[in-house]
Amino acid sequence: MYPAFLVQFTVMSLVYVFLRLLLRPLRQPQFVCSVLAGFAASPFVVERTKIFTPNSYPHEGILVARTTGFLGTTFLLFLLAVKTDITAIQRSMRDASIIGSSTLLMTCAFLLLLTHALSLPGVHKGFFRYIFAGVLSLTRFPNAVYTFNELNIMTSDLGQLSMSSTIISEVVLWVWMFIGIHLAHRAQFLWSAMAALGSILVIFFIIRPLIMLIIRRTPESKSVREVYITSIIIGSLIVGGLTDLFGTVHFGVLLFGLVIPNGPPLGSTLSEKIEMVCTEVLMPMFYVSIGYSMDFSLIDLKITREIFLLTFVSALTRVAGALSAAIFCKVRLRHCILLGLMLSIRGPYDLHVLTRWLVKKDIDRPTYTMLILSDIALTAIVTPLIDRFYNPHTRLIASIGKRAMSMQTTPRNVEMRVLCCVHNGDNVPGIISLLEAWNPIAESPICAYVVHLKELIGRTIPIMVPYKKQMTRTRSRNASHHIMCAFENYCNNSHQLVRMKPYTTIAAYKNMHEYICRLAQEELIPLIVIPFHGSQDTTNVADHVAFRNLSENIWIYAPCTMATLVDKGMHSCTSKTPSISGTVGVIFIGGTDDREALALAIRMVGRPNLGVAVLRFVFSEVDRDLEKRVDEKLDDGLINEYRAKADADPCSTYHEVVVEDSEQAIGKIQGLKNKFSLVMVGKNRTAGTVFSEETMLNWSDNPELGVIGDLVASSDFRGETTSVLLMHHYGDPRGPFRHPSMEREGDYLLKRRVC
Repeated sequence: MYPAFLVQFTVMSLVYVFLRLLLRPLRQPQFVCSVLAGFAASPFVVERTKIFTPNSYPHEGILVARTTGFLGTTFLLFLLAVKTDITAIQRSMRDASIIGSSTLLMTCAFLLLLTHALSLPGVHKGFFRYIFAGVLSLTRFPNAVYTFNELNIMTSDLGQLSMSSTIISEVVLWVWMFIGIHLAHRAQFLWSAMAALGSILVIFFIIRPLIMLIIRRTPESKSVREVYITSIIIGSLIVGGLTDLFGTVHFGVLLFGLVIPNGPPLGSTLSEKIEMVCTEVLMPMFYVSIGYSMDFSLIDLKITREIFLLTFVSALTRVAGALSAAIFCKVRLRHCILLGLMLSIRGPYDLHVLTRWLVKKDIDRPTYTMLILSDIALTAIVTPLIDRFYNPHTRLIASIGKRAMSMQTTPRNVEMRVLCCVHNGDNVPGIISLLEAWNPIAESPICAYVVHLKELIGRTIPIMVPYKKQMTRTRSRNASHHIMCAFENYCNNSHQLVRMKPYTTIAAYKNMHEYICRLAQEELIPLIVIPFHGSQDTTNVADHVAFRNLSENIWIYAPCTMATLVDKGMHSCTSKTPSISGTVGVIFIGGTDDREALALAIRMVGRPNLGVAVLRFVFSEVDRDLEKRVDEKLDDGLINEYRAKADADPCSTYHEVVVEDSEQAIGKIQGLKNKFSLVMVGKNRTAGTVFSEETMLNWSDNPELGVIGDLVASSDFRGETTSVLLMHHYGDPRGPFRHPSMEREGDYLLKRRVC
């Protein structure tokens, strides 16, 4: 049996990789590739290749594959339960409960009528047909999670609404199945009900307190002891096995995982220990067992017609149920249809239930085979449609022209709103110094939306939540606590001129920009500040590339101006509150981005112990068309506003530097090194043809900063005390420049994957 096991695993893995490459252009999900690969590794196919003898796969081999596969589904469900954040479900409880219940009830009602109208010779008659119709109408939460993760829509509005709806429908149907199954076996109903209730009490009142004790005893930034991890994993199997004896499939594993707090320290550690073995070793054997149980030689036309009719009606009624409920919840018509398609997705846990029915002889093998094929066909059709017609990024792009804001259009006598992204504690002093330098006064205070960016580890649903609400769910003081305390102390010492709204974002780097841009859009924030990925030493290359791609995504989709802070120690570390002193230099060549830097510098004029120096570079011979002349008038208007305000401040100055070409301009800029505490500059500029940026960026160390930004951020210019604030206006038609090296490094991390 062991050689057969190795052959099955090898064939499954090779065929799976081949199918992923083959079906990628068709946007087929991992589920479809895995089932087809499992069938290719079955004796029905392998023995017909004449490479192996007919007895190469003994019948006992299926027991090993099936046991290994069922162990994989158990661990996978436990892992998903550990990752699940209940609070994310509660936020959309009203709409999700309406949509989930409507879809479930409508689908179940139509399937009940069909199962009694059709002959279905392979399905056991009696009460089982109610169970059969109920399970076919179910949308499983883990299936939706895997598909949405592949489609990169987990952070979208429809993605989170769909996942919440699947949880609601699954809980309702599991309760209904529990009651229905035990009513069919009245003799054991009382004993099973008491056993299930006892398991719930044990999980909540014994196991959960022990888990919380483990978390409290684990020091901050330390890993959980291996003995605790091993005990929890073994305990999940024991609880799952006992509750399975009561008739509630996987109920104990799900409940055991839900009582474990997601995220670090325990949730993330469990994910790291289980996920790789579960998805790469155990689950492939589950699909091998599925393929072993399929038999195409027994299929006839009548069974095929009836099963596919059930599948078509179930998908159609899901769309109709979601449509009727979503219209009541004021969801757009197109999104209603997409929501119904999302709720039609099938996955491994549907196959797990079908396999249990086959083993218990509730369905025969031809019906089992056709149900598997219908699930594959439905998922193979629905998934590309969702990927083709639903793109959450289009909403962010459309918002740029509708509610976009910038520093130039923000009045000087109103509250200035700024969204500050914090990656780690090293970014805090520099951002606080910026807030202090922006000269908050009574006529124009500052409201800082501080967002701590945390990578998605040990969690299923990505979230953005106000920090105070998150503190009510966690007892340990993590990195967010120290970051928010630093900002809160600064706000308390600012004489009510600066107030803070703290948030925590927990998402994958590839999706994190959606939360940031959506918050900026909803709160009408004109400026987003994000630390530069090279501002601190980064030993993890993957994190370095991922954070750089996050910055670029914000550049693309932000509905406002974005500022990148290259922090090199402009704050004073000796004072209790970090502050900036000395002179702020503004390099002004022309264009929208440079005007954003100048508009922000105008706010700084008049701040005590801080001077502002604007250096405007004027090119002597430049051909100017009509567009550039209009742009130059805008430059002159903002320059005049600055000079009028700077005349009343002896610390603020204005200089014009006449240069012949870009080479001379760069030489003049290099002569400014070590003269400023902070240098502000736009990313792109319009100065005729003197700056061929795409050509000059080929020699840049950080091409995403632009030509001038890369120059002033270099070690030759900044020395040890100069920081750089790079401004990028949302309306720049050229967008961010993407260097070829960034494509090569970032492709394996953040490219949108479908299968």
